[in-house]
This record gives sequence, C-alpha cells and structure tokens, in this order.
Amino acid sequence: MRSKPVLVVIGAGSITFTPKLLRDMLHHPALGGAEMRLVDIEHESLETMRRLAGRLNDRLDEPWRISATIDRREALPGADYIIISVDSARVDTWRRDFELPVSLGVRQVTGELGGPGGLFHSLRQIPLHVEMARDCRELCPSAVVMVESNPLNRICLAMRRYSGCGEVLGLCHGVEIAQHHLGRLLGLSCEDIETTAVGVNHFTWILDMRRADTGEDLYGALTSKLKESRIDLWPLSQKLFEIYGVFPSCGDEHIGEYLPFAWEFCGLEGPGLDQRASGVEQAWKAYREIAEGRVPLDQSSIGGGGFCEEQVGFLLAGRSWVDTLAFPIINAVHTHQLKRMPAVNMLNNGAVANLPADVFVEGPAVADASGVRLLSAGDLPGPLAAFCRRDIEVCEMTVEAAMSSDRNLILQTMLLDPVIDSVATAEKVLDAGLKANEEFLSRYL
Repeated sequence: MRSKPVLVVIGAGSITFTPKLLRDMLHHPALGGAEMRLVDIEHESLETMRRLAGRLNDRLDEPWRISATIDRREALPGADYIIISVDSARVDTWRRDFELPVSLGVRQVTGELGGPGGLFHSLRQIPLHVEMARDCRELCPSAVVMVESNPLNRICLAMRRYSGCGEVLGLCHGVEIAQHHLGRLLGLSCEDIETTAVGVNHFTWILDMRRADTGEDLYGALTSKLKESRIDLWPLSQKLFEIYGVFPSCGDEHIGEYLPFAWEFCGLEGPGLDQRASGVEQAWKAYREIAEGRVPLDQSSIGGGGFCEEQVGFLLAGRSWVDTLAFPIINAVHTHQLKRMPAVNMLNNGAVANLPADVFVEGPAVADASGVRLLSAGDLPGPLAAFCRRDIEVCEMTVEAAMSSDRNLILQTMLLDPVIDSVATAEKVLDAGLKANEEFLSRYL
C-alpha cells in the first residue's frame, strides 16, 4: 500500500455523511497529500461537496488531491479504501417504509432497519451495494470497503457472500450516540467514556462502561442516576436495563426495530421525518453557501436544530460522536499507530463466542499498521445473545431474499420478523409495499 492512500467516496453527495467525512481532513494532517475521489450520480450535490472539500483543503499545509466523477468505475482503479454511503430517495422511501405497514396494523416503531420497513429498505439497498462490491472486486481487489449505508449488517453480509470483494467493514457511530447521551447524564463528554458494546449493528449491549482516563467503572453511577429521578431518555432502553442489567446502545428508535413490544414504550409516531426533511433542506442551503464562498467556514447555523445528524455545527470544530469512523482507521493504518475504535462491524470469527462465526457482529476493535481486528468479547449474556441470534436469522434470510427474485422467500422473511404477528397482514403489507416501491423493486413483482 502506498504511503499516501487513495480514497473513493461513493455517495459523496450525501448531506448527512460527506461534510463529516470531509472535515476529518483537518483532524488527520498525517494523511495530507492523499487522494480522494468523490462519486455521486447527482451532479449538483456532487459539485457542492467538491467545492466544500476544496474550501477545507485550502486550510491544510499539505492539501489532498481531490476529484469528482459521476462514474464510479472511473474512480475505483487503484483505490485503497472505498467508503460507501448510498441510498435511494431516502426521506420519501423511508416515509413509505414506516407509514404503509403501520397503516395496515404493523406495530413497527421506525421502519428503517427492522420490521417490514427495514425489509423493503434492504430489498432496495442490497442488490445495489452488491453491484458496487463486484465493481470493487474487479477494479481494486485489494481495497478495504467501508460501508456507512443502512441496513448496515445486511448490506455487509450480502457484499461478502455475493460479491467476492476483499475486506468489508461496517462503520456506525451508534455506540458513540449512547456514550454521548449517557455521558451527559453523568456530567461527562462522549470522549470521557470508554464502552465495550457488543452485539449486531443497532442492536448492541453495553457490557462495560468506564472513564477513559482512569478506568473507573461508571455502571454504578449510571444505575444511581436513573434510580434517583425519572430521566426522560429512552424509556425502552431503561426498561431493558432494569430487566437484564445491561444498557443497550443506539437509542430506542434503533433497538426498538427488533423487539415486538417496543411500541409500548416508543409509540407509533415514527422517526420524525418532517423534522429530518426540514433539517436536510436547511443543511443543503447552508452548505451551498459555504461551498460557494458566500459565508465563512465557521458558519454555525447548519441543520434543523435538536438532535439531528445533519446539524454538524462548526465545520472547524473538533471531532465528536457525530463524525464518521473511517478516517481514524485509515490514519492508524498509515501512521502505524494503535487506535481503539468504539465499534466496528466485521465478520465475527469468534469475537462474540455465542454468536455465529460467519456473520457480521459489532464490537470494539483496534486498528494499526496490520489492519483492523475485533476485540474478543467472550459470551453475551444468554437472553441478549438470543435476541441477537434472532436478528441474525432475519438478516440471513433478508440477504437471500434480496438476491433472489422469489416473492415467496420475501414473505417467509417477513413472517420471521418479530414485529409481524399475522400472516394476512404480512401478505397485505408485502403486496402494498412492493407496489409502492415498484420504481426500485420491479424485479420482485
């Protein structure tokens, strides 16, 4: 591998993902002089991000070499890392994925990763990502593929099993979201906390939580804080903590995707897509102005307010939980430094002893010159492992269904999902969902 890597960013027109990735150029000066090739099929969005990258690049002593193209096959040859964050008409399709099943009586709380909504999302995403992975196998077979798209564990598993591409890593900051919010309860920052959170993506369990500097155990303080007053934070997660003695990470809207009783705590109002759409619109307006040089780089009013991933804040601010995990890994590999990562999704291979070896699990990892390795976590507590194994079974069937054109296999997969309690409802949801997604899912009709 070269001393300065070549990165290809597929889905570079993403307003949620790309600004965070680009500002990491500022936080990893040792990678200065590397090459970044931005790829997106939406030319206007791609051009905005290319210009934003240029403005950030101007602040570096050793600038990056940055280019942009709408043709990923043009960008892939010679790449060392492929970073993928891709979706189709995200807010509109997500709205359908959530609202349609709920209107037919399915009690799903988010509809992005699990339930019928997560299944339709997977059917759109998996074939697309396998196609990209096959291009990687052909054009840059030694590259590390870093997936930021959702449903992440299903996409990663499909890419490994159906593309023959090289190493695949799934990167998600859900564990850091938990560190951020639980840290606020304890008067600590996300960076003050080191967790060992293990499971499958968006369905992980915090087995250990300590102060990063002293190693002091924080679980006792968390238990006391939750008992002393009623905290208005993640009621489902608090109930699971009360029952199982282990706090889930990622928040109720994610953990609730895999639990049939989640609606009792989360309701059926959904993931706040109107607010998200507003945040996306405001973020695009702000980033266009920044990219075009009409406002300074330290523009602060970006995003829709509240807890919104599009609200990056100051582009020149330090790293935080909201940032992506790709740059710290690449930096560790190329500077020969040891870096502990809070969460990486990789093939298990025994890291979580009581989960299958040949599926993707999420857990803490270390990155250095030799690459990335999951840390051994031993066994998950029995009931929590059972929860994860159930999701793994759904994940495996979803991958198989997505790569086939077998409508009955899709129905079998839907019936395996824990939020489905009626065959008649499942058949109605499948018919309506495939029809509503005909633009993307015609192969299954």
